[in-house]
Amino acid sequence: MNSQAFRMSKINRFVLTALVLLFPLISNGQEIQQVGIAQLPDLPAMANDSVSFGYAGMMGGTHNGAILAVGGANFPTGLPWKGGKKVYSDAIYVLGDAQDAHWIESDQTLPSPLAYGASVSTSEGILIIGGENGTTTSHDVLLLKYNTASNSVDITDYPPLPEPLAYTAAVVEEDYVYIVGGKNANKSVNSFYRMRLDGSKKWEKLADFPGAPRALHTVAVQETKDSRKLFVIGGRNQTVGKKSETLTNYLSYDLRDGLWKDEGDISIDGRSRVLMGASVESMGSMSIMVYGGSDELLFNRLEDFALRLEELASPLEDRDPQSDTEKRDSLITQLTEKRDSLLNSHPGFSKEILGYNSITKKWYVYETLTDNIPVTALSFKKDDDFVIISGEVSPGIRTPEVREYAIADETKPFGVVNYTVLALYLMISLLIGVYFARKQKSTEDYFVGGGRIPWWASGLSVFGTLLSAITFMAIPAKAFITDWSFFFLNITAILITPVIAFIFIPFFNKLKIRTAYEYLEDRFNYAARAFGSLSFILFQLGRIGIVLLLPSLAISIVTGIPVETSIMIMGLLCIFYTTFGGIEAVIWTDVLQVIVLLGGSILAVVWIMVHTETSFGEMISYASERDKFNIANMEFDFTESTFWVVFIGGLASAMVTQGTDQTIVQRYLTSNNVRDSQKTLYTNAVLTLPATIIFFGIGTLLFIFYTEMPNALSPAISNNDSIFPWYIVHELPIGVSGLLVAGIFSAAMSSISSSLNSVSTAYCNDFHQHFRPKTKDKKLLKIARVATILTGIAGILLALWMANSNIKSLWDQFYRYLGLFTGGLGGMFLLGMLTKQANSTGTLIGLVASAILIWYISVFTEINFLMYAFFGVVSCFSFGYIFSLIFKGKT
Repeated sequence: MNSQAFRMSKINRFVLTALVLLFPLISNGQEIQQVGIAQLPDLPAMANDSVSFGYAGMMGGTHNGAILAVGGANFPTGLPWKGGKKVYSDAIYVLGDAQDAHWIESDQTLPSPLAYGASVSTSEGILIIGGENGTTTSHDVLLLKYNTASNSVDITDYPPLPEPLAYTAAVVEEDYVYIVGGKNANKSVNSFYRMRLDGSKKWEKLADFPGAPRALHTVAVQETKDSRKLFVIGGRNQTVGKKSETLTNYLSYDLRDGLWKDEGDISIDGRSRVLMGASVESMGSMSIMVYGGSDELLFNRLEDFALRLEELASPLEDRDPQSDTEKRDSLITQLTEKRDSLLNSHPGFSKEILGYNSITKKWYVYETLTDNIPVTALSFKKDDDFVIISGEVSPGIRTPEVREYAIADETKPFGVVNYTVLALYLMISLLIGVYFARKQKSTEDYFVGGGRIPWWASGLSVFGTLLSAITFMAIPAKAFITDWSFFFLNITAILITPVIAFIFIPFFNKLKIRTAYEYLEDRFNYAARAFGSLSFILFQLGRIGIVLLLPSLAISIVTGIPVETSIMIMGLLCIFYTTFGGIEAVIWTDVLQVIVLLGGSILAVVWIMVHTETSFGEMISYASERDKFNIANMEFDFTESTFWVVFIGGLASAMVTQGTDQTIVQRYLTSNNVRDSQKTLYTNAVLTLPATIIFFGIGTLLFIFYTEMPNALSPAISNNDSIFPWYIVHELPIGVSGLLVAGIFSAAMSSISSSLNSVSTAYCNDFHQHFRPKTKDKKLLKIARVATILTGIAGILLALWMANSNIKSLWDQFYRYLGLFTGGLGGMFLLGMLTKQANSTGTLIGLVASAILIWYISVFTEINFLMYAFFGVVSCFSFGYIFSLIFKGKT
């Protein structure tokens, strides 16, 4: 068997292996229920009782793997309307984390009986804040620690609240615990305090929240368009002896700017909701889930009965002197009977879980359960689940039950048709690699295509490489979350085109180089070339990890297959066709990818508009009123994404990417002359504007769509970049969604293949041949393939690491890496091309000074990451020029 046949045999075996890897995708994808409920052990009965009654107003949380539930109040001797007395508890119950664990009543107790305080879990322990015991309201703050060695609970006093509060709400955010509202002995309050946990541990009074005072409310912290905010939801304004005011609105507090805002009513289907004593959790990257809560309907009637009976029970001298005692007693009897009848037939509190999206600002009913959800219960986050312990299921009636709720991404079955489309598309990419493998007979073929690639294909490849999964997923997510303020970041890629076309490309074509960094050696010395090439290689490793992770997240949402599995499958397929097919396979898969992604994106735009009830004109008005088309914040603030940051930083990034990035420069070098290389660049510029409008438009349309149908977007989505894939899978027709998901695969794989081929090109030409210049071409081709494989493996490992990191937006990380790694590199090229005075000594010293400056800016200043590339280019150019004048040498 000859070597060519042997190589093709190996390729065919690899293709069969790839099919085996792809097959398991089809067998996955089952429906996952919206809410999973696990029953944990019930709270135990009190001493001398055979039945556990449960408690309302318990406090506690988790520490050192154990759950602590403390205090609370119940009616052990009978229902309150039948003469039962309310008893407050000082008990501490502990539930360990073992499989067969059960509740144990600790030997330790609270200093005094207590209920209806706030509680939060911290790394140091569980804070119990305020509360009441039926006669007095407390201002005490206690820290409870669970000692795993002795299975005991240690109690430490913390600085007391500035005022006594019960029925308050607390939340931990970063290093602070925040306390909002509550009720003192007489009435509800507007108080707002915070305490730094890792500092002096002193309470700091903040600005009171606006509007009516409130108690029995809930609080949660979530991301919004601009910053993280603390939300205050529901509750009531209560004054002793007076009718309570139930509250339907919710408030927000900007944790960055320190400003309160009334966000309006909690409105669903045109009806305002009252939520008292509910439980709440923040979920994903933009959702708040509210469990249960008491409404105002039966509450108002019961409170009217209570106030009227209290009035009738007052001494006669305090009332109308003509009132007859017998008549009064009869009226008391009638009211008592009506009240008892209402209590005995009370249907229980709400069964609904409500959702709130902090971006669209829409409330909706997420799920209606079969059982009532307790109010005034102890609730807290435990890992990814939400625990609700005991509480009231109807007035005066407690439950000892402990439940763990899990809201999961619903995995919609992808279907045989979609999986078939996906598998066929990926196989086409593999076959392109197989086809061009036969033509890879030299490094000239492998690195620049042997002059066989037309300029228009190279142009589409440049566009496809810059498009990638980053654009396809992250730009719609940015536009959905914020606005169009990043629009000019893409437009700068068009504006920089003349600079690249008439300064960079002529240099590269005249010198007949294989990598952009060869120019740095010709102009300065090998050290400059080595640094440039090494910076490029390091950046590409980061880029491969990011671009590989994005579609893997989408695949995980689609099929339920773990992100790590998707990374492995896609990474290995990409390594295969790049290793064997060279630059030609890379470019022609890019062409296919561009056609599918742009066509699919246009289809998505049309589909959203057709399936949205709002007219196009109303869409524009709705989005404009909410500043979704904000395209240019003209403030001179370089810490935010203002126009100046986006424009200046974008120009620098575009110049570095299109002028010095080997993945792009390599496309210019596949052309035989300057004119064709420039046409390659112009093709990218022509396509960039409509593509940018399409992708930002998709983000705005998704905002409108999910505003109309808020329950169509899963609250469990934790990565904003998954929003568009979620729409693709759940809303687009069968087959089309499969093709677009395949396009996401292809977008990532094409970008990764560009990086793989360019890294191997840079390594072979900038490093290997420098130290071993006599390496034969065929051996160098083998080395290039090995370099491709090793780079791919490194990128896969990085993607796997990133999959387990808390990275909010991969778009931000991409541009952060771009500025940190390659800003100074752009300055080096400009120094060489635009000045005669620059020399190797001065340039390298300037490069080091620039790197130190960028590091300082990134660590010790608030300057926006988009400016890193600009400061890198300008500082390297300036320092390099100055040091070249000081250290005069060969130019």
